[in-house]
Amino acid sequence: MLRVVGANDRPRRIALIGFGSVGKAFARLLLSKDRVLRDRYAFDWRVTAIVTAQHGFGVDDAGLDLETCLSQPSLPEGGLPPPIQALPADVLIEVTPLNARDGQPALDHLREALAAGMDVVTANKGPIAHAYRELERLARSQRRCLRFEATVADNLPLFNLARSALPAAEIRSVRGIFSSTTNYLVTRAAAGWPLGDGLKEAQRLGIAERDPSNDLEGWDAAVKAVIVNNVLLGGEIRVQDVVREPLTEAVAARARTVTRKGRRLRMVASIEPDAARWGPVELRPDDPLYAVDGFSLAADITTDVAARLSLRLHEPHVEQTAYALLTDLLTLEG
Repeated sequence: MLRVVGANDRPRRIALIGFGSVGKAFARLLLSKDRVLRDRYAFDWRVTAIVTAQHGFGVDDAGLDLETCLSQPSLPEGGLPPPIQALPADVLIEVTPLNARDGQPALDHLREALAAGMDVVTANKGPIAHAYRELERLARSQRRCLRFEATVADNLPLFNLARSALPAAEIRSVRGIFSSTTNYLVTRAAAGWPLGDGLKEAQRLGIAERDPSNDLEGWDAAVKAVIVNNVLLGGEIRVQDVVREPLTEAVAARARTVTRKGRRLRMVASIEPDAARWGPVELRPDDPLYAVDGFSLAADITTDVAARLSLRLHEPHVEQTAYALLTDLLTLEG
């Protein structure tokens, strides 16, 4: 049974840190689902703060007009925004860009929000990869909640599944296709596309970053592998511990070769309790990850008592990242 924070209470006051594509998609989702949230879940909400690095900020305890915020190139206030602990908010939604090296400044955003007594929902991988246990301890000491479903595979329910549907189960390993960009590229490579052409197409479609090095070199996947290892398998590995084999023209050529043998090559994160690697893996037709192509994502989870579970998310876009934030928001436990 879904437990909804905010039911029969005053409106949940939401602060958004970051208002790029994910933040705006989340705002649009709140507006489009407003009636469902209020009527079906008795979830009353208002966005009381939006803070950005380059496009100003807005703060209003009575609630900002999201339609206006979405329609304008900048938010109403300029200059230095108030500190996070001074924002009139019960929940912080952190959607600033990833810093894979140390998770900053998002890590400090989460620390400050939890210390101020806010619940936290984040799509930012950096803080969870670099400081999950510290943040979880801080959340517990404050009797607040930390949620991060969107950090690994959009709204593929890895952490909500483990939390809600696998009580007392031990997760022994996870294999995952966690990068839409590299999965699209090897899918296109298998069909004969040069790696550069596939990359240009992925950038045109808005999936690949202008600088694709984090994806191609496996840093993005390594950050996600660390989160899965530390959260689901109880490990303590670091981003630099993940063994990476980058996606290169040679790997793209292998993708074409193995296809002729009836197999498929995918860039797979393989995660064990004390280690993780990311790189090309040849898959047979009976492998759960074999059919995961294009921009799709997937996870293959092996447990002790719940056997083996496979999850697949077909062709996700930014709206699915926003939906992961919403699912976390609705399942917060204060």
